[in-house]
Amino acid sequence: MAQVLYLTHPEVVIDPAVAVPDWMLSAHGAARVADLAKRGAWNGWHVVTSAERKALETAWPLAAAAGTAVEVRPDMHENDRSATGFLPGAEFEAVADAFFQPLRPRCEDGSGRWMRRRGSCARCRLF
Repeated sequence: MAQVLYLTHPEVVIDPAVAVPDWMLSAHGAARVADLAKRGAWNGWHVVTSAERKALETAWPLAAAAGTAVEVRPDMHENDRSATGFLPGAEFEAVADAFFQPLRPRCEDGSGRWMRRRGSCARCRLF
């Protein structure tokens, strides 16, 4: 049976003047990836990554340790941050928290007010 190991990139250089997909790993982040590549038993692994620079910089040392090429899949990024661009720390945390909240179905009763889920089921279907 195949196994999947999902890694996210480590620390990056946050630069408001650079598009988020183009951010690079920080020296500390690159050192962490290099350490991981040295410690792992990567032979036989297949390395797949998004096209974001920080993801590529994470994948390259692991693929080298595995003796394989990196497969780039541009549409596999975790989420598209290009719409927001750079957000300062506190604002980024608030947006990220909202992004990862579970979806809560809501239905309107026609008056523009949000109804309680319990009372709305007769008028809308939840998918």
